[in-house]
Amino acid sequence: MDSPTEAQAEEKAASEVVEVVVETGAEMGASGYSVTGGGERGIFIKDVLKDSSAAKNLSLRQGDQLLSARVYFDNVKYEDALKILQCAEPYKVSFLLKRTIPGADVSVHSSTTNVEVKGPKAKMQKM
Repeated sequence: MDSPTEAQAEEKAASEVVEVVVETGAEMGASGYSVTGGGERGIFIKDVLKDSSAAKNLSLRQGDQLLSARVYFDNVKYEDALKILQCAEPYKVSFLLKRTIPGADVSVHSSTTNVEVKGPKAKMQKM
């Protein structure tokens, strides 16, 4: 059985882990940081330059684990979008889509999932 101090240490460690979503504005970008790790360990922020956009706009900190990165495709060049998608090909990817759906009730069926969309502004289920 764990002693009270071990249990308290585990509880404290768990309470310090939070997921934070940060975004840059248009044209700000995210530069001035380096990463380390990879594979099963995950990707972590190694260093953040003091006056960089990563420090100012993203509040990145050394030791943060990078869980995912979202790239917005508004006003992106075709060649850049293609490179990003090709690099992401072997990894788990999530797409945020905009789709025009005629009529009120539509069912969408594919070989991998069954998604029902109700109404023109309905959100799709997570897959």
